[in-house]
Amino acid sequence: MRFILNRSQMVIATAILFIPALSITLVFGIGSLWGATDPFTLTLEADENSIKAGAEVKVDVTLRNSSGRAMYISFGLTEADYTFEVRDGERRVPPETDFARKSKAKPYFSSDQVFYLQPGESLPKAPLMVTRFYDLSRPGKYTIQVSRVAPKELGGRTIKSNTITITVTE
Repeated sequence: MRFILNRSQMVIATAILFIPALSITLVFGIGSLWGATDPFTLTLEADENSIKAGAEVKVDVTLRNSSGRAMYISFGLTEADYTFEVRDGERRVPPETDFARKSKAKPYFSSDQVFYLQPGESLPKAPLMVTRFYDLSRPGKYTIQVSRVAPKELGGRTIKSNTITITVTE
């Protein structure tokens, strides 16, 4: 069986086929764009940006729900929840401490609390003792950034914080 369509019938047939395809593309395209945003942000800050050699280097991290929906997120042994990226002024990684080397060998047993965060809400500010993991006793500038893996139901991506600079003085 063969159909012969005039010009107006062709326009209507094209519209009938094109509009549903466009609708599906828009729905799934916009959905994937929404999914591409990070479900939370990490903000790193330090009370002191200049610290004497040998003193503890402490930074605070705040996790904020930046998604458009409520989420469950764990909060426990803070340093175990985050991965550190620390570099000196030459972009080299400073030496790890004994604690850091030993903690990598031990399994992490969680005593986490689970928080239910509405959009825009944050976990309590969490202190991170950088000098528990890295030897920052040499004077100079150090950059610090932390990251955390989002739970699978939130995309499973690694979310990075801002980078801060700490100066260690003599």
